[in-house]
Parts: sequence; C-alpha cells; structure tokens
Amino acid sequence: MSSLPRLWTDVPLHRAALDLLRGRVALSGPTVPAGDAAQPPFAFADADAAIVGTRQRYDAEAFARATRLKVIARTGIGYDNVDVPAATAAGVCAVNTPEAPTESTAEFAIALMFAVARRIPAADAYAKAGVWKLDPEVMGFDLAGKSLGLVGFGRIARRVTEMARAIRLRVFAFDPFVPAAVMTEAGATPCANLSALLRSSYVLSLHAPLGDATRRLIGAEQLALLPAGAIVINTARGPLLDEGAVLAALESGQLAGAGLDVWEREPVAPDHPLFRHPRVVATSHIAAYTNEGRERSHVAAAQLVLAALAGERPATLIDPTAWAHRRT
Repeated sequence: MSSLPRLWTDVPLHRAALDLLRGRVALSGPTVPAGDAAQPPFAFADADAAIVGTRQRYDAEAFARATRLKVIARTGIGYDNVDVPAATAAGVCAVNTPEAPTESTAEFAIALMFAVARRIPAADAYAKAGVWKLDPEVMGFDLAGKSLGLVGFGRIARRVTEMARAIRLRVFAFDPFVPAAVMTEAGATPCANLSALLRSSYVLSLHAPLGDATRRLIGAEQLALLPAGAIVINTARGPLLDEGAVLAALESGQLAGAGLDVWEREPVAPDHPLFRHPRVVATSHIAAYTNEGRERSHVAAAQLVLAALAGERPATLIDPTAWAHRRT
C-alpha cells in the first residue's frame, strides 16, 4: 500500500477532481476508475479522508470504525446523511461544497416551473403518440406576471430570484434567518411569515434546509393557503413536503401541478402515485447534475480534503468547533 494518505469515495468523481487528487492521495471506493484505484483496495473504515454523496448514512458507528478518518467531505449543500455532531465528537471534520450547485439547481428550478406551467411533458407525450391537436391536457399558463414564493432565501433562492425577475415573475420570499433588507436588495418582497408568503404564491418553490423544524413544512394546511390552481416546485429536500397532502391537493384541483426533483424516500418506488401522476413532472434528484456542477462540487471537495490533510483549516467546516478537536 502506498504511503500516501488514503481517500475513500462513493462519488463518481469528475475527471478534474481525479486529476487534482492523483499522486497526492491513494484512492479507493466503489466509484473509483480501475486506473486510479489503489491496490489493494481499502474500505471507508481504513481511510484518512472521504468524499461522499447520498448513497449511505455516516453516523457515530461509522466514525467509530474509521479510526484513521480526519475529514469527510459531502458534495453539494445538503449533509443530512452525515451526522455532523457524531463526526465532531469523533474528531472528524465534516465539510460540504455549498457554492458548487447554485447555478445548476437554480436553472433546474426555473426549468421545472416552465415544464409544469406549460405542461411540456404532456405535450411531448401527445406529439410522440401522434396526437397533433390543441387539447385541455396541454393547456398551460404564462409565468410572466405571476407571483413566485420562495421558502428559504439562501444562495440558490437568490439566483432563482434573478432569473425569475428576468421573465417578469413577481418574487416574494420568507426566511426567518435572512434580514428583510437582504431580500429587498436582491429583488424579492419579504413576507413576515410563511402564511403570508403562501397566500401570495401562485408558484411556490422550496429552498429551505431539512431539519426538525422544516420536516413536512408544507402540508395540507399550507397548501390550502395557496391560490387555487397554484403549482409547487421542490429542488431542495423531499421531506419538506407532505407527499400525501400534495397528492390530495392535485386530485382536488387546489394544485394545478408539481415539479418534484427530491422525495421523502429515494429512490422512489416505481408505483409511487406522485411519481406517476400526469400533472407531476418527476425527476430523480438531478437538479445539480450538470457537467459544470459536478466539476465545481467535486473539485471543491478534493481541495477541502487536501487542505485538511495538510493541516490547513478547510473553508467550509460545517461545525466550526470541530477544528480544535480534530484527529491528527
């Protein structure tokens, strides 16, 4: 085995990240190309560092087994599958790459708005089936002039605001952790509470993090506050939405449609009623999945890992207290 630090990954790393890591770490994991893999291979439990995605959970038990582990990098913004307090307690620095998915995810949120509002998947299916006529099933509505409500106002929501204003959506936002002045400066009208936002939102787009306070944040009571015929877009985290309530709102006509890239349980069961619903545009957690987005995220993760292994404090420590108690 090489004397280089050992890096384990379950992410199919972008070639630019592999190029950055080559010769600086020994690489192993189920997604590492054969030509880049260390021989013999090693497991997560034997790694000095890890770059991980969403495939599995990393908890206190995992960190206890990985006695050499110093840093774990979660690609993207979310890190709900990494138990950060457990990592800190074990002396492991947990980091993420929050800047990397911003552009890709914001573009995808806007794309879902168009796809749902203009019934693009239904129109595509009709055309390919030889149904060449105007039909209520492909009748959509213009986004221009409609109200867009953003739940959460972080990096992605701010970029969505820029794009939305360009197509003349009127943007409203609610985020208890962001000052109203910041929203106003970015071009969004701040709402005092979630209920006020919902009443103003013909298009509702979710951009909040997942936590105990936000799990099923949008349920039957909240959907009932939307204008009749509204649409819901979720590119954030599946459990922010009560999926049963969304289905009921679609069936009642309260919702005209939904664009869902994230789900309560992933992968989604093939017979999931929302996944198959004719007025739902359903995708498989791909909002950030562009070549450019992957490169940004994977290169950032590689840089953070290399910094930590070199004894440099990584820029995106999720728990800033972890550095003082890290494994060395």
